[in-house]
Amino acid sequence: MALPSGTSPVEWTAIVLTCQNKDSAHAFQRELDLRQQKGFISSSVLLLTVEDPKAKVGSGGATLNALLLVSEYLSAKQGYTVVNADVLLDSHILIMHMGRLFPYDSCGKAFTCVPASYSSSEFAGLLCNLDLLLDSLTSQLAVGSPPGIWVCSTDMFLSIPGTTGIDWSEEYDICAISVPGSVEYAKDHGVYKINKKGFVDNLYFQGSKSTLESCHRQDGSVPLVVGVVYCSIKVAETLLSFHVLPPLDACTYTGIDSGEQPIQLSLFFDFMLPTCGEMTEEEFVNGEARRNTPAVENKGQAATMKMARSLLWKCMSDFKLKAAVIEDGQFNYMSLSGEEHHRHLLQCPLQLQSNTRICWQKLCHAHVSKSAIVGKSSVIINSVVEDQVNIGPASVISHCHLKGRCHIGRECLVNGLTVCERDLKNSDLHITDGMILQGFHIKLHATGDAMALYVLTVHGRSDQIKAPIGQSTGGFCNTPWKVFLSRTGITREDLWPTEAGDDEKCILNAKLFPVLRTKGHTGLRDILWLQGNGKGSPKDLDRWRSSWRLSFEEMLSFIDLSQEFQYRRELFYAVGQLHIRAVLVGRQNKSLLSLYNSASREGFQQQMLETLDSVACSCDDPGVVARTLANIANVLGAMAAKKGGLRSGPAANKAWRKAFKLLEEGMAGVPAGVQALAKEREKWLDRADLLVRAARHYEGAAQIFIRHAVMTARKFIDVRPSEMTPVGKWVTASCPARLDLSGGWSDTPPITYEHKYGGAVAIVSVLMDGKKPSGAKVKRITEPHLVLVSTDDSGPGTSLIIKQLSDLEDYNQPQTTGALLKAAFCCSEIVDISANQTLEEQLLAKYNGGFELHTWSGLPRGSGLGTSSILGTAVMAVLWKVSGKQYTDKDLIHAVLHLEQMLTTGGGWQDQVGGLLGGVILGHSKGELPLYVDTTKVSVPGDVIKAFNDRLVLVYTGKTRLARNLLQNVIRNWYNRDPAIVDTEHRLVETAHECAHAFGSGDIVMVGKCLNKYWIQKKRMATGCEPMLVRRMMDALEPHTYGTSLAGAGGGGFMYVLTREPNGVEIVKNVLADVEGTENISIHTAVVDEEGMVVVVEE
Repeated sequence: MALPSGTSPVEWTAIVLTCQNKDSAHAFQRELDLRQQKGFISSSVLLLTVEDPKAKVGSGGATLNALLLVSEYLSAKQGYTVVNADVLLDSHILIMHMGRLFPYDSCGKAFTCVPASYSSSEFAGLLCNLDLLLDSLTSQLAVGSPPGIWVCSTDMFLSIPGTTGIDWSEEYDICAISVPGSVEYAKDHGVYKINKKGFVDNLYFQGSKSTLESCHRQDGSVPLVVGVVYCSIKVAETLLSFHVLPPLDACTYTGIDSGEQPIQLSLFFDFMLPTCGEMTEEEFVNGEARRNTPAVENKGQAATMKMARSLLWKCMSDFKLKAAVIEDGQFNYMSLSGEEHHRHLLQCPLQLQSNTRICWQKLCHAHVSKSAIVGKSSVIINSVVEDQVNIGPASVISHCHLKGRCHIGRECLVNGLTVCERDLKNSDLHITDGMILQGFHIKLHATGDAMALYVLTVHGRSDQIKAPIGQSTGGFCNTPWKVFLSRTGITREDLWPTEAGDDEKCILNAKLFPVLRTKGHTGLRDILWLQGNGKGSPKDLDRWRSSWRLSFEEMLSFIDLSQEFQYRRELFYAVGQLHIRAVLVGRQNKSLLSLYNSASREGFQQQMLETLDSVACSCDDPGVVARTLANIANVLGAMAAKKGGLRSGPAANKAWRKAFKLLEEGMAGVPAGVQALAKEREKWLDRADLLVRAARHYEGAAQIFIRHAVMTARKFIDVRPSEMTPVGKWVTASCPARLDLSGGWSDTPPITYEHKYGGAVAIVSVLMDGKKPSGAKVKRITEPHLVLVSTDDSGPGTSLIIKQLSDLEDYNQPQTTGALLKAAFCCSEIVDISANQTLEEQLLAKYNGGFELHTWSGLPRGSGLGTSSILGTAVMAVLWKVSGKQYTDKDLIHAVLHLEQMLTTGGGWQDQVGGLLGGVILGHSKGELPLYVDTTKVSVPGDVIKAFNDRLVLVYTGKTRLARNLLQNVIRNWYNRDPAIVDTEHRLVETAHECAHAFGSGDIVMVGKCLNKYWIQKKRMATGCEPMLVRRMMDALEPHTYGTSLAGAGGGGFMYVLTREPNGVEIVKNVLADVEGTENISIHTAVVDEEGMVVVVEE
């Protein structure tokens, strides 16, 4: 059945992995714990990794032992002193069997990596079979299931279509998951015989043709056993009771600890077979229906097995087994066929799941240098491929680091191989077509202390590794044994004991692979000669014979799983380091945040930091340096793991001042500055709160280079000398407010010069309540000092008299009184605070006196109407005029960019464009440095302006939020290259052009649609910019408006409304009167100001 929409994943109580020994249990436990730390498994889930009590207890015995142990843990957690089955009543328990080691992946079938990654995830990582099985069970098969236990094998690829689930409306004792398969495929696997009511009458393994025909479904397929079973609480309680029932207790650790001999039981042919409708007690107890029965050593053991089956029949036969057939599902067993495994990785059957959260790739977390050649349809997973590596078509490379002259043939499988030029010793590496070459990390204990070794194996893709030497299918390196032995000079006695019969001799147990030599190490040469690049030389044979060798079987038993997982992790982050460099230096729109998050959990954060330091030091682009420093802040934030407070905050601690001073020197100071930052960083790494504070300072350092980048706009400032105004005569500039109709945020540095399409903002200049709300005036005075007076609607304002240069030094602290005015005197070059002259000397020498500067604004702080930047525009205009400088509009636009960087408020360019030019304007800039802002005046018919004015209303929400608070988050998200943010930037630019075009064509309705679209885009850019009151007002106004938006960055300030009908003010007043919480709002008229800024010199 299809899953109902809105269904939630199952919440597991516990997930248990069973494995063969204690060493592997430790390794697997770490892998589970890491997945939980990354949020892929809920933090509430109990994770256990359980080694089988003895070898070969079978899937049934491993299930019993796992169920006992998890019940013990849950009982203890709930305060019981003995195992209590009541803990199962509300539990969803998943038991996953790891099975035997796998010759094609050193970490086993469960942890075989596939060429896929999560499309969007907080954490980066390799995806393996276990992850996808767990996802299918959690999000599909077990959704809606009652409490109980799920048992899942991990020796197969199980593909479940994306919306498929199971109907749990009826009660199950045992539910076996099945998928349809062909009769041909079923010959080597298990099959259910299902009756018309859906219950299982029998199950067969490797059944005969007639047996399989009896299981046919209407379409000719048969229902395959796929190794996934659900057991109800009743069944689970029965299974748990077996740990006190001899001889079944011999499958559990308690039975073994009590001195009982272990017995081997199958989950399917011992526990589930009694529940089948056609099964009789006699058939079952005597083992007549059980295929591949384990060899019984003596009569006593035979009697024990018969007693066990008799007890199983008694306890299990009253339960009913029902099958749930997933019609479009697929089952692919991971067999010992190299050919099959190669095909599984090349064209992974799991791709059929159509899981939108998974992205399948031919190059999956791989770095391939430009000089390397990768053949068509080849797959590369978690690997570095550098220099002159040539990979033939349809080959699979996984967990490899290949460097040098390596030639890999077509249809090869290379896994776990590390090769560098030193290993090649001036020769080439040649792997012939169809070969499987693998590297393994093993640990030998025979010599007292454990010895860690890295060893290699090779064999052919078409080799049947279990086929006896005497069979026609037997062979090695894709050639018959006879040909191989003749070519190499190797004898059978070299490979197998003389007493072994031909039916026992196969690749798995042949001592083929050199591990140790009395002199020197074994290496590529000792293994590659076996593949047959020509006739082996006597010297090769002598070296091979003089080596201590292991068989494949022995090699697998010595695998050091912890080291294998660590090797893969180290390689993953080696690829990650190369990826970091490629993304940053190549200015790619790719996010690295998930990599940093994972590195901080897995202990690779230092490597990330050192790589980023290196990128910053070696780069000659201020934009790249800024992004790199912001990325270092992200690593530090990831290390804090959301425990150190908010990322936004002050960044002026004295401890960082030395590094900041070096960075202020520009690109020349980068290497020393970055090193100074790194040195200071080391002191801030031991607590989450310190990490967050350090991250803030790295973002502050990035802001220095944003300033350097934006200050390239100075290239486009070309003021010329003119006459100064007379002493005592006021020069006054009055400016309209700015409404951003579409495209805002695309004008914000660094976005505006890094974004592929640059920035574009549709802007309209407006009078508010019939007035230009902001302005500045200045006059020359005879006293050689500066008088600064600021007033706004919040109170009487402030007044400062500046007599010393030191009083201007805090111009770059925007919260300081008069900071904007102080910065403007420096930016206009009236005052040079770095000069040797005093302020008085400078003013007298150049101007014969000082200046008195006033600014005012009728708008509240945080209005969203561009007040601060527009005031900056007015101030720069009057200062240039009074001091005898002639300027153009373009000069002013770029000068205010410079001014805001000096002030460290980091604004964009839309405000000064709107406060300066008047009318409807499309501002635009290219995604490049130096930053140049261009403007296009939109020609709008008079009647369209009137219609717009009649419908435009400003509503002050009574809430303010400093744009800087939102700005820091937006810049951070941009530097993260969050895909949603990058996409929204594209759309912002598109919408700005659409809005300008709509105005020019007189389409007020489309202008309103652009407003609505723009508000959605703003909310994506700055999460949290829509207060609840604003949402209520917008909802109430929606039937009466073409469009609404908050001005500027959002979060408060003014909302602008475009009503459907004229007389918009009255419409808005009437609607909002009934909205709760609007007591403090105010409603204002707004009309287009086509005049723009006006500068007047007092006569």
